[in-house]
Amino acid sequence: MTEFLIALFVFLFAHILPQIGDLRGKIISLTNRKTYIIGYSILSTVLLVWLVSAALRAPKTVYYAADPFTVRIAMALMLVAIILFVMGAMRPNSLSVSFRRNLSREVEKPGILALARHPIIVAFGLWAFAHILVNGELANILLFGIMLAFSLLGMMRLNKTKRKKLDADTYQKAMQKESGGLVERAKRVIDGQFWIELAIGIVVYFAILHAHGPVIGVDPLAYF
Repeated sequence: MTEFLIALFVFLFAHILPQIGDLRGKIISLTNRKTYIIGYSILSTVLLVWLVSAALRAPKTVYYAADPFTVRIAMALMLVAIILFVMGAMRPNSLSVSFRRNLSREVEKPGILALARHPIIVAFGLWAFAHILVNGELANILLFGIMLAFSLLGMMRLNKTKRKKLDADTYQKAMQKESGGLVERAKRVIDGQFWIELAIGIVVYFAILHAHGPVIGVDPLAYF
């Protein structure tokens, strides 16, 4: 449990530190945004892998066990999460976590952003919630519970800070993606790129599903 708690602390600290004294902005000014995003993404991935592996090695204190019903729910949530992540990753987004910036394109071809302002963070939250359903061990409940809270707080924080960081014209233009009623916004989601994103998301989902057993040691398909 000691390794898990250390890994959890390091992971959370690594995601809080860039916001202290605008360290993120200072690093970007010394390098560039693309370099920062790539470097930070690699660091976050490494720390997440360590955190998950530490949770798997932690002492087992089981409060509930997975069953076919909860596994099916988790698998459905993961399908949505992975598709959301792919769609969010392939669209520029001024209002949330994004791998690139292109304000004109995100307004003209918003895709999933017309319905979800934070698709990558929502995907992360769904991943966490899905794994809470099927992981009744203490370390895993703590791990995924904190990840879920991290996602919710992250969306709240971005909603607050983006309004302040972006100039008024940029913010108002970016918000145009969310204008109109639900049906109108849903129509803006579907374009040529949408189907490519959907296909990639489904392929990635099945790849992860079949790799889950060999890599993580738990095979969701074994419950069928």
